[in-house]
Amino acid sequence: MKKNNKFPIQKLLNVMKKLRDPKKGCPWDKKQTLESIIPHTIEEVYEVAEQIYNKDYQKLKDELGDLLFQIVYLAQIAKEKDKFDFDDIVKKITEKMISRHPHVFENKKFKNMKEFKSWWENSKNKKLNSILDDIPSTYPAMLISNKIQKKVANVGFDYKNDIEAINKIIEEAKELKKEIKKKNKKKIKEELGDLIFACLDVSRKLNLNP
Repeated sequence: MKKNNKFPIQKLLNVMKKLRDPKKGCPWDKKQTLESIIPHTIEEVYEVAEQIYNKDYQKLKDELGDLLFQIVYLAQIAKEKDKFDFDDIVKKITEKMISRHPHVFENKKFKNMKEFKSWWENSKNKKLNSILDDIPSTYPAMLISNKIQKKVANVGFDYKNDIEAINKIIEEAKELKKEIKKKNKKKIKEELGDLIFACLDVSRKLNLNP
């Protein structure tokens, strides 16, 4: 398919700039903030996921455009605040991906995928006080739990096999049953949390999405 516009992203950036123009822009777009855009951005991610699962590529193209627009939107607001602009975002992610793939852009060798994943995590954790510091507090609870389990497993804190993980569920279920008999609401809540966490860990061990 022939492309008429050599730089379509610049046209989109110009559209966004015009929408946010203090005098001639859209009344709704002008009043938006970084915070007010968050729900819309999250919704667009879910809509992209839906079309990927549906294998509807025409709709996927549309939804990816909507998601890209959210990034452009956030970049424009940040630019107005003199924080950064769209080009800074592109530059940053480009540099990051090159540095995170030395086996592609340099001469570094990895024996297998496990070694690469270990290196990947270590490269991200160099600037952190804890390997858990880069898990956003805004993640849904289940995703936070899953991220924690994956990260600690990468540094050796893991069950030897699936059976050990399942035994942990049985252990936690017994502890929950004990607290239910005692009618200790605080302990029931804690033990139920432990049970859910253990179930999520089994799904990770089985390579299933919880």
